[in-house]
Amino acid sequence: MARHASGKNNYALSGGVIVALVVAVLLFGVAIAFVSTRGDGDTEASGQAPACVAGDLALPVAATDQAVASSLIDAYSNVNPVVRDFCVKPTLVESIADAAVYIAPNTPVAHQELAAQNRTAATSEPSPVYAEKVGLAGAQAPASAAEVELGAVAFPVNDEPSASALVAATLAPNDQDAVNALTNQRVATLDDAQENAQYIATAESSVPEGLNFSPLDAAIVYTAIPLNQGDNVTEEQSRAGQDFVRVAAENFTEQPAEQPTISDIVWAAATPSGGEEITRNTETGATIADGGPTNTLFVLDTSEAMAPYLDAAAQGIAAAAESVAGAGHQVALWNYSSPLTPGVTQGYRRNVTFTPNAGEVVQSANRFMTGGQPQTREAVTAAVRETAETGLPSRVVVVTTGTADGGDDEAFAQAVTDAAGAGVTVSVVHVGEGQQDQALRRASTSAADAPSQGQVADAVKAASGIAP
Repeated sequence: MARHASGKNNYALSGGVIVALVVAVLLFGVAIAFVSTRGDGDTEASGQAPACVAGDLALPVAATDQAVASSLIDAYSNVNPVVRDFCVKPTLVESIADAAVYIAPNTPVAHQELAAQNRTAATSEPSPVYAEKVGLAGAQAPASAAEVELGAVAFPVNDEPSASALVAATLAPNDQDAVNALTNQRVATLDDAQENAQYIATAESSVPEGLNFSPLDAAIVYTAIPLNQGDNVTEEQSRAGQDFVRVAAENFTEQPAEQPTISDIVWAAATPSGGEEITRNTETGATIADGGPTNTLFVLDTSEAMAPYLDAAAQGIAAAAESVAGAGHQVALWNYSSPLTPGVTQGYRRNVTFTPNAGEVVQSANRFMTGGQPQTREAVTAAVRETAETGLPSRVVVVTTGTADGGDDEAFAQAVTDAAGAGVTVSVVHVGEGQQDQALRRASTSAADAPSQGQVADAVKAASGIAP
């Protein structure tokens, strides 16, 4: 007997099976969406603690200012950060050697601190993440903080190193006076400062209870520097550090604050160690110029005042030139004094133009004699201008006993800064115990003192980015 068609597909699925398949597909889609949205850096904006497959990951953060670091750490913790399935737990640590992030003003001293601990930044352009007004705190606020005598201020370098540097640099007439104040009027904490001086250098948020704050027309701008992995820092912590910096930079919505240009000797003097950690590898106390070896023009003072130090200076230039050229860069050499030949009005001489052959510089540096007066500013301005015209990243290393062609300090410093632009830096080595040119130091990114013959060669090498 024939079978009659029912009108239904014999292979049709039951309603229950269809529902089960739809549910399974939806769950699979949700799972795919969840996995695809978990990148290297993931934060939970809802405030709910996420589930972390890999567990917790400590993120060590070091800083020059603990209060600033604590504020940024709290802000990051509040978004419940997750990086590669780790719940990230930021914590403040004392040593840069143990840190995945370093929070500090972006200065040569900060990078020298990193180098002293064999740490390297994971970025060449640290992000600004925090800015704060600084000034003076006292029982009675002064009419103007800028008019307060430098000797009336205590500098709590453990609690407020950055504020101490800015206040000292602003109130002092020159860098050396700022360094002297940071050395002789330093105290450890804000509490100690109240017992030692009429006023305290401090950030606005750190003013002790009961004191009044008078701001200076400037601010400290802090940057967050993510660090590469190291002996005490894992790859996961380094990645988490980069996420910390990203979030902090995104949250920093203030207009860029005006941070005055402060020389690295002042920054160093304001650290709790007084720069000892930075200078521990140099007998002269000279900081190694930031950035390592690069194309370098040596500008040597051959005035009469250089006579006792000339051989040592030539040795330092020769050694530095060989190291710079050995690293694949070019070197050049000028000397200067006052004109010694009738009819000559220019005090500087171009002895060796930029060359990869260090031997030319070595040979020329050992032929000089001394005489005349140091027309330093004329030589430096010309050297910086002509070096900038090469269009290559370069350093001008000035080895000088002082300045005989003084004038408008601010105009000179501005002229050097303008001529240097972004591609040229100036390192200064002051030789002997004569008066220093503070305007030249302000225009430099690295400065060193070599009062004795035995200190000169190492100071020249350090100024050239070479470890003595």
